[in-house]
Amino acid sequence: MRWLEGKIELENEKTDIAAALLTDFGIEGVEIVDEYENKRFIEDHPGNWDYVDSDLLRAQKGNALLKFYLTEDEDASDCKIQSIGDALVDFGRVCFTIVEDDWSETWKQHYKPFKVGKNVVIAPVWEDYMPNDGEIIFRIDPGHVFGTGQHQSTALCIVALEKYVTEGANILDIGCGSGILSIISLLLGANTATAVDIDPSAEKVCLENARHNQIPPENLKIFSGNILTDEKLRHEISQNKYQVIVANIIADVIIQIAPIVKELLVSDGVFVAGGIIRDRRADVLAAAEQSGFIVAEIATQDEWVTMVMVL
Repeated sequence: MRWLEGKIELENEKTDIAAALLTDFGIEGVEIVDEYENKRFIEDHPGNWDYVDSDLLRAQKGNALLKFYLTEDEDASDCKIQSIGDALVDFGRVCFTIVEDDWSETWKQHYKPFKVGKNVVIAPVWEDYMPNDGEIIFRIDPGHVFGTGQHQSTALCIVALEKYVTEGANILDIGCGSGILSIISLLLGANTATAVDIDPSAEKVCLENARHNQIPPENLKIFSGNILTDEKLRHEISQNKYQVIVANIIADVIIQIAPIVKELLVSDGVFVAGGIIRDRRADVLAAAEQSGFIVAEIATQDEWVTMVMVL
């Protein structure tokens, strides 16, 4: 089958927003390659430089390459192509080329189970992975636009959740995306998880991933809305207090939600804040202090920072 491949180079921290916009056009599968993934790929494949996809080398410092696909039929009409370009114009210029490969299936050969932290293994649903002693398996269909666990900020949050999620805890996941952090928290022993995302399409993906992991519906509550502006949503989620609140989003939003998080945490609760780029570390630290938090831990991977805060 022939496909139309779209590519756009944009700032690292804007990839999730751009990818979410593509869901409005029915595009649920994207590939995001940032500069750090390029570096790791080359380091993990020494001597194979002749075989590195030239697209991998396009992502420059601070930028990522986002790729997506349309079937070469009515799905790739001139009108739709123009609409996609218009929707992403503030992020950069979208380039389209025709490709022959059956990308929708062949990419699965390269997505294998991988471990994050001490015991969490993320495995695609088509892999028959047998866990070793103590391993927690999170199964996912990574063909969606949302988080698959490969991003540095997601991995840092998972490491923190391994440490701080206790048996029977209540978890709040702000900006849940695929539900990966909520579901992993439940697999680690949490009693309930409340997942919130501003994008209404996140609910469908969360529910699918919950089914893949045999999570009972009563243990996972999913809400759509903006926690900053939606008073009804804040009322709904404030019916409980939470032992752990995790927000893997961006620094600007973490700064704004800090006072809200403070009111939702139990007195000895933990706030795990991820998705922070190094350049915004000081801003988040200042906002945390102003909201009454003490930063207990700071973890970094490449240019990404995750903070663990307590009251």
